[in-house]
Amino acid sequence: MVIITESELNTENGFNVCQNCILTDGFFNLRINSEGLCDFCADPAHINPNWKKVQINDSLRKEKQDDWNKVITNLQEKFGDSEYCCVLGFSGGKDSTALVDTFVNEYHLKPFLVTIDTGYMTDVAMNNIKQTLKKMNLEDDHVFINSAIPIFTSLYKYLFFNHDSNEKGLTLEICHICTDILHTILVKESINRGLDYVMIAFSPDQIARYFYETSQKDTFEDGLPRPPEFKELLEENELEWFLTEDILIEELPRVLYPYHVIEYDEKEVISRIESKGLIDKGKGNPVVTNCHVVKVALMYDLYRYGGITYALQYAELVRQKTTKEERIKARKELLIVLLLFSRTIFRGTLNVEGFNRFFKRIGTTKEELLKAIEFQRQKDPNNLIILKNLELIKKMQLK
Repeated sequence: MVIITESELNTENGFNVCQNCILTDGFFNLRINSEGLCDFCADPAHINPNWKKVQINDSLRKEKQDDWNKVITNLQEKFGDSEYCCVLGFSGGKDSTALVDTFVNEYHLKPFLVTIDTGYMTDVAMNNIKQTLKKMNLEDDHVFINSAIPIFTSLYKYLFFNHDSNEKGLTLEICHICTDILHTILVKESINRGLDYVMIAFSPDQIARYFYETSQKDTFEDGLPRPPEFKELLEENELEWFLTEDILIEELPRVLYPYHVIEYDEKEVISRIESKGLIDKGKGNPVVTNCHVVKVALMYDLYRYGGITYALQYAELVRQKTTKEERIKARKELLIVLLLFSRTIFRGTLNVEGFNRFFKRIGTTKEELLKAIEFQRQKDPNNLIILKNLELIKKMQLK
């Protein structure tokens, strides 16, 4: 592990934020060099436990785009052979809502929509789902699974109070494990319905783990319960939400991420679903649709590691801009977003009702969690750097 001394926090030219993206010096042990570039911007091959800059060359992208076109053509040719073409995960967010619209109105296909309630969905996401289903007349082509809530509650309680890494943030750890369970439930739904495909509406920047497709082998491994210590706490009936060791890997459905290869423009996505009345204006913002757990985990990481974990993902969005002018504009906008988001956490005004619901469900309080965070942070060799970054963020002195 890299240990950064307090005197090393600011580079010789005074930058405490990467001049090409939005990552702060010292956050998750990242450094900014004398040219004002963070490790990721200075070295495309740099890998951090929380993020790696995935390089997708033109050849691979073309290969996957061709595969996607073949998949859609094949599904269209077989349209009518079965009631549905695939299982599509429907969260009520902007991307999954737009993907439903694309399948129905552009591809003229009929996916079976699956929403999985972890027990911590926002009311906005719930209302988006109901509104879209009614508007598109898809209420009979959708299932709402809420019987898995206990397994997610047990998972969150375990992870929030047993996370002891000095290098890997809690938000990503929770999202990865939770996502694997959600995707496994979708896979099992697909198997039960005899469908060959599961569609996930990950955006183009969500490629830290898989690009376009999760292989059947990875789908199998991701579908097993983990971490091992958590598995030991599970009851026999709770294992039903996971895959079993004896399942035939080659018979698992393909899990695809269409937005990794098809045209994607966030503004177009939001404009389209709002203009069609699928969601109301402003209700597609991830801030209001992301589950309550993510927001609590972001608070955890801010106090524990000195930054907003989403900065890693947003930084990649900045890097993907093709011109310097676009990068400058995106950098400024996203840096402001992160600072304002941090301010709501410091003031205790972020998602107050959702936070209260979360703490009540897992049987603890915000104060108890903050004590646990402080205990872990004080053991971190980079504690002073974390505290200094927190002060910079509070005073909005990032530059």
